[in-house]
Formats: sequence, structure tokens, C-alpha cells
Amino acid sequence: MKRDLLVTIIVLTYKDFSGINKTIEAILEQTYQNIEIIISDDGSENYQENMFLPFQREAEEKNKKIILKHLVQNEGTVKNINGALELATGDIIGFLGCGDYYASKETIKEVVEEFIDKDVQVVTGKMQGISVSNPQKTTCLPEKHLIKLLKEGNRDKIYQKMFNENCFCAPATFYKKEVYDQVGKYDERMRLIEDYPFMFKLVLNHIRITFIDKYITIYLFDGVSSGKQSPAICTDLENIKKYVLLPHIEECDRKGRRLFLYNYERKSKKTMTGKMCIAIKYFDQFLYWQYKRVVGICKAQRRK
Repeated sequence: MKRDLLVTIIVLTYKDFSGINKTIEAILEQTYQNIEIIISDDGSENYQENMFLPFQREAEEKNKKIILKHLVQNEGTVKNINGALELATGDIIGFLGCGDYYASKETIKEVVEEFIDKDVQVVTGKMQGISVSNPQKTTCLPEKHLIKLLKEGNRDKIYQKMFNENCFCAPATFYKKEVYDQVGKYDERMRLIEDYPFMFKLVLNHIRITFIDKYITIYLFDGVSSGKQSPAICTDLENIKKYVLLPHIEECDRKGRRLFLYNYERKSKKTMTGKMCIAIKYFDQFLYWQYKRVVGICKAQRRK
């Protein structure tokens, strides 16, 4: 395998360009040189192509190129990504949201070395979340129990876990371009959530994935896809369950299947009587979630 692989970084923007400087500079200052950048805007009314001219000049000075793409109208994250992929020529593809940035100047170099040394198709790592409103508030994703699972690297265990939660962090994940040739692009039945159904498909199809236990990306978690879930996010999550996960639910172990079906069927019940029936049907899962709720309240109280 050649060592000078071309890396395409797709930067997704919509309306808020306040963090674009930090994002682009973090890419341009990478010690790894063979990079192309695609800035793909999802129909922002305040989009102006000339705002990127200084970055294009700087990129040219560093033997890199920036490609601009602007959708005429807002199509949602998934269609925006799929459109940007049509322009990507890299051997490896990664994504950043506007305002997100890499944890170090060596990040892309280290990721490329991981691809070459381990002969894998996907490299994923950790991201550190920093609150826009309170920079002292940070978090690490994936959560500890998922990091343990990913470090173990057992494909079957990861597959079982994926029925009830996404084990991977999109801004900290890079893909060989061949992956898209093999399994297709992102599922456009969803509007905002691209990573969960796609990663489920990768694990389902035995794509070779490796986890590196280091921060890849600094992620600003006060955006639309974090914190309190928007109605669009909730709709996407229900569609993921219905169209992506449910058709394979018989492949899930009994415990995971009951957890999935409890949450899935409970959402479909609008009356209190209907919800009580589901609680009785899946009483073990009902107790589990009540326990989790109490633990969550206790943790919140301790933080205060």
C-alpha cells in the first residue's frame, strides 16, 4: 500500500460560520501534506463564496486545495454529505462540522499510519466535547463502556450493541473511499443523522474497523445534533429503528432484542393504558430504565 494517501476532509456548514476559521486552520496546519478540503454548505441564505478566498489562497501556498459546494436550498445533513462525496477524490475521507477541529497537528498523519499499518477500512477514535456556553464543561465520547468494547474489537459484540446505541463518533472517524463503493453512501431516509445507520451497515457487512484510544477531534456539543433532541432528530431515530434496525432484530440476542422492542413499542403507544401494557410485557426493561433514571437524577444532584 502506498504511504502518501490522499485524504479528503469534508467540512459541513449551515447558517453559522462563526467557527469556520478554527476548523479550516486546524486542517491547513496538519503536518500531513496530501490533503484536499471540500466545504459543503447546506443551503445557507447567508452563504458568500468570497468568505473562503483567504483560505483558498493559504491552501494553495501549502500545496493543498479547497473545493466549494453550495446547495441551492437546505436539504439536510445526509443529502449534503452524499453530494460532497461525489466531489471527493481522496483515498481516505473524514468529516468535520463547522467549529470542530482536530486535537493535534499530527492527527491526520497518525490516522493515515493506522490505515497503512493495520490494513483496515475504517479508523475511529475519541472526541472531546467542549460546551460553547461553558468551555470548562467537557465530555469524552464514546462513553467508557463503549471505548472498552471498541478496544476489545469483537465484531459480534459491537454488532449486538449497535441495536440499542451507536458505538462510534462521526467526527472522529475516517473511511477508505472503497467503503462507499462496497456498501453505498448514507441513507437518505434520514435527514440529519447520517452516522448511526451507516455504521450499523458497516458492522453488518464485516467492514474492517480499528479503534485508536486517543482524541481525534474537538467537538462543540451545543449544536443542533447535540443536547436536547430536535423533532427532526427524533423522527430520524424512529426511522432508523423502523427501517434499519428492526429488519435485523432477530439477529440480536434476547436481552438486546427485548431492550430494543421495549423502546420501539413504547414510542408507538399514545395512551397511558398502552404504555402500561408495554411496561408489563417488558417488565424487566421497565425496571432497568427506572433504575437508570434514578441513577441519572442522583448524578445530576451530585454535580450541583
